[in-house]
Amino acid sequence: MTTRPLEPWMTSASGPFVSIKPGGPLQGVVTISANTETDSPPLVVDATWKPLDGDRRSVAQTVDEYTAARNLAHEWADQLAAGREPTS
Repeated sequence: MTTRPLEPWMTSASGPFVSIKPGGPLQGVVTISANTETDSPPLVVDATWKPLDGDRRSVAQTVDEYTAARNLAHEWADQLAAGREPTS
């Protein structure tokens, strides 16, 4: 699989540059944003959801390149849509 370099619009966005709202019972959202804390790894994938029995939960993972971030975001979105909580 080829790696995709980060585009300037990805790293200069004031917030997430990708947001996925998969639907499903957990009311989740998955985002990809540039890591502003350090240069490496450059991306953060974050999933946030609200289980039926409680408070909002989230999981985040830093990723080195866009293709891996995109794949992880879609994996977590699929899990949320199926009613399963994602794990890092």
